[in-house]
Amino acid sequence: MKFDARIQFFMLLLCSIIALFITVESTILLILLALITLLLQGLYTHFFTWLFMGGLIGIFYYLIQLNPQSIFNVFSFLLFISIKLLPALIIASSLSTIPVGKLLASLQKLAIPNSILLTFTVALRFFPILRMESKIINEHAKIRGISYRQIKNWIKPKQLFEYTIVPLLMRTIKLADDLSAAATTRGIDAPTKKSSVYAIQFGYYDYLAILLLLCMILIPFI
Repeated sequence: MKFDARIQFFMLLLCSIIALFITVESTILLILLALITLLLQGLYTHFFTWLFMGGLIGIFYYLIQLNPQSIFNVFSFLLFISIKLLPALIIASSLSTIPVGKLLASLQKLAIPNSILLTFTVALRFFPILRMESKIINEHAKIRGISYRQIKNWIKPKQLFEYTIVPLLMRTIKLADDLSAAATTRGIDAPTKKSSVYAIQFGYYDYLAILLLLCMILIPFI
């Protein structure tokens, strides 16, 4: 089952705002609620991926906190920022699985300005595609023996930058143009009222999403 995109959109906004004002412990509770949304929607690959990543980040963060005077204070700060971003990233990964047409049709019912709507939907599609392009580039680099995943290449940062980062940057520019052109072709900036083949309506399982949303709202008061 899939939750309504509108509810997930509010979850994304809520997680982004609440995470700024709560403790790390409360943020972990927020992360768990976000993971539950993936589990209830049957997104098991996303669930276990984020569970593994979140677990590693949390373990490293608390290990570093045991020695606050260590040289890893900067690393601790980066882990802290990562923990704060995790709830929003988890919800965003769920939204990225929704077809673009359905996502646009759902968010248009919220009367969101087209400029914001276009930016949001393109961003949700941009990062998964960029990750796929990065994987392809790294596979080609690995075949040629110049991948960053090969330890022997770590002593050659200039070569790594030239053969992995530069192609990814060039693909990023091309992908941004392609996504914008695709959105324009689909009439995203057309001044007329848009129709959709998707039936946008709440289902019974969306009440579970609303319950999770209310739990997220209550976290700062716990």
